[in-house]
Amino acid sequence: MTDNSRVQKIRGFPFPKVAWFSIENIEETLDYASRDGDIIICSYPKTGTTWLSYIILQIISKGKDFPAFNDALVKVIPFMEMTGKGPIEEMKGLRIYKHHYRFDMIKNNEKAKYLYIYRNPEDTLVSFYHFMQNIREEKIDFDQFFEEFLTNDVEYGRYFEHVLSFLVHKNDENLLLISYEKLYTNRKEGYLRIAKFLGEEYYQSLVNDEELLKRIIENTSFDYMKKNLPLVHPHPKQNSEDSVKTIDFFRKGIVGDGKNKMSPDQVKKLGDLAKELMKGTEVLNEWYGEK
Repeated sequence: MTDNSRVQKIRGFPFPKVAWFSIENIEETLDYASRDGDIIICSYPKTGTTWLSYIILQIISKGKDFPAFNDALVKVIPFMEMTGKGPIEEMKGLRIYKHHYRFDMIKNNEKAKYLYIYRNPEDTLVSFYHFMQNIREEKIDFDQFFEEFLTNDVEYGRYFEHVLSFLVHKNDENLLLISYEKLYTNRKEGYLRIAKFLGEEYYQSLVNDEELLKRIIENTSFDYMKKNLPLVHPHPKQNSEDSVKTIDFFRKGIVGDGKNKMSPDQVKKLGDLAKELMKGTEVLNEWYGEK
């Protein structure tokens, strides 16, 4: 295991070691009890979290709500590790929030709704690498990051155990598993499936209004979101709260490009590990055509 200075261990689990992720906020949200009716977006970093967030917002608001990135991050769909429980407690009406915790790290409420999006490991790894390098403004060695991704010594731990923690609960009525690749390939079918899970009223509003569905699909297209949702975050090398940096959060968003960043040996090593750890799951078949 490598010595990764980018992580901080909380309850033995690796979290990003950054100023805007306080131990207090992480601790209190790990212990947070969701309320009946809450909608919780769950994911590993860079697997489609923001995309899914805006899809849900658009469905629930019938194409009206499209908040700025930072407003969504801290007010509309609070990012638990970043905000703590305060902004969630202050929300009125239907509450939607998100986190990158594994399923077994949170308190499950059978009357809340959980949506978990996952993505093929090559694209997840490469997108995660580019994001971390961008947001930290430092040179991160790709080969080292690759090796860390294969162990538990990367922010949020090893990807495969993260996915498996949700797959164990695939038959839970209050959990919807969403494949990034399937959603990308057939957005209309995927959006209707999400709407159905959120509630019959949302499903019917899309089924009965083709123009509304088209508008939501357009508003949550990669190009539209890339153009309209810049991320502004505290500058990592400054202590002043007034020092901020705007970054391009959306990089490519396509399927299958991750392999182009890796060497053939790395592609094989990642694939072999996935096949070992995910053996017998339907997800493995989605990624590699194997069960």
